[in-house]
Amino acid sequence: MKLQEKISADNVDSFYHWKDWEQLRAEVLRMDNHECQICKRKGRYRRADIVHHVKHLKDRPDLALSIWDGEERQLVSVCRQCHEDLHPERTVRYRYGKTVKPITEERWD
Repeated sequence: MKLQEKISADNVDSFYHWKDWEQLRAEVLRMDNHECQICKRKGRYRRADIVHHVKHLKDRPDLALSIWDGEERQLVSVCRQCHEDLHPERTVRYRYGKTVKPITEERWD
């Protein structure tokens, strides 16, 4: 329960430094041969360096250390670009410890 309390208390950063997470992360990357699973589905190859929680960590802290949720994968290896695409809410970049907001809402995707 301590893990779920930490995640629920918006202390997610400390979770990613836990030994249990680091070991599980390494296992998932090995399991996926360090290949981005999203790129692989599209017929491309890109090296994965991130393990993504399919069901967001804050929404499902009970699955924080679970590779599988039933028959579905909960943790998958992805490249940085695909991870950014999976988290559009994080598109605002950080500089000098401050959030830099876009000058306009207009986007050229």
